[in-house]
Amino acid sequence: MTAATATVEPPGGSAPPARSRRRGGRVLLWIAIVLVVVFGALAVWAAARGSTAGRHDRSPTDPGEGGTMALARVLEQQGIGVTIAHSYGEARDALGDGANATLLVDDDWWVLTDHAYSRVLDLAAHTVLVQPSDGALELLEAGVSYAGFAGGVLEPGCPLPAAQRAGTVSAGGDGYRGPSSAVRCYASGDDGYGLVRLQARDREYTLLGFGELLENRHITQHGNAALALGLLGERDRLVWYQPDVDDLALGDADSLAARQAAWFTPLIVLLLLVGVAAALWRGRRMGPVVVERLPVEVRSSETMEGRARLYERGGARTHALATLRSATLARLRRTLGLARTATPDEVIVATAAATGRDPASVRMLLGTRVPADDRALVALSDELLRLEDELRRSVRPS
Repeated sequence: MTAATATVEPPGGSAPPARSRRRGGRVLLWIAIVLVVVFGALAVWAAARGSTAGRHDRSPTDPGEGGTMALARVLEQQGIGVTIAHSYGEARDALGDGANATLLVDDDWWVLTDHAYSRVLDLAAHTVLVQPSDGALELLEAGVSYAGFAGGVLEPGCPLPAAQRAGTVSAGGDGYRGPSSAVRCYASGDDGYGLVRLQARDREYTLLGFGELLENRHITQHGNAALALGLLGERDRLVWYQPDVDDLALGDADSLAARQAAWFTPLIVLLLLVGVAAALWRGRRMGPVVVERLPVEVRSSETMEGRARLYERGGARTHALATLRSATLARLRRTLGLARTATPDEVIVATAAATGRDPASVRMLLGTRVPADDRALVALSDELLRLEDELRRSVRPS
């Protein structure tokens, strides 16, 4: 008698082994981790593409609207050797003796101190300073000073060959007052000029207040390109110097960095390494990557406060005031319904007529009055706000 063996199957077919189920779960877990990492990397990459952090304004390597790559490329096509420097050492090495070279200094991050400027100003026979700081103007010891906001569509009005060839330009920026011995071009209110060339410290300097003129979005307007090429292409070589934060170390010899002992930096590096090791040893495992919806909005107040802190650190009270007045003029222009090309004088006359104020007092508030300290600057800012409110009530009465 033979025994028959029967296999009893569970309802619904054969069940997979427990080991197969565990293996399948691990595969799904790793697939989920890989997807999270990929999507996180894509989110970080997309955010970095739209960010302007760490970028220079008017950078010769930036093809965007605010960059100056177009100008740099045309200079190279004309046979001018263009060298980009982001530190004092790079600029000094590229210039050599500086005899047949132009140095363009565009400190858009407000990095250079007065002590650093005293070293930079002696590097080349010809230096072009784009919207220089008040400290740099004082170091020239040539009677030049900041004259507030300048800009518009302007005629050269001077014998400088580059300006004569360029003719009319259209840009905005800063104005400067200079002695009668200097070549002063593109007059723009309050005895200010957008371009001043002078001799000082046995060298030649060109103060260019119209920083916008160099940008890709403005370079093709009127004679902007001709003026920029004429100023920067006068010599065979051009060193385009935009200081990075490393040049903050170009301070006085009495600075804190100069007083540090030789073992201070190695000690800091060792402490950082110990901190990293401790974090890896005791740190918790990172959680899942959080994908944030893009674009991320940054409040305008954060940008305003950051720029205000830069002005305060640089002691640039006059530049801060010029920014306030420029913004006020733009808002007054819109409230009055004037064209964007309206000059500051036209805005002042129209504002005085609409509010019934004395034109001289309005002109002093928007152009000539200089605060003696930070408290006076805040008071003047409040007066600008009151002027805007008064104009708004007179134009659009409730």
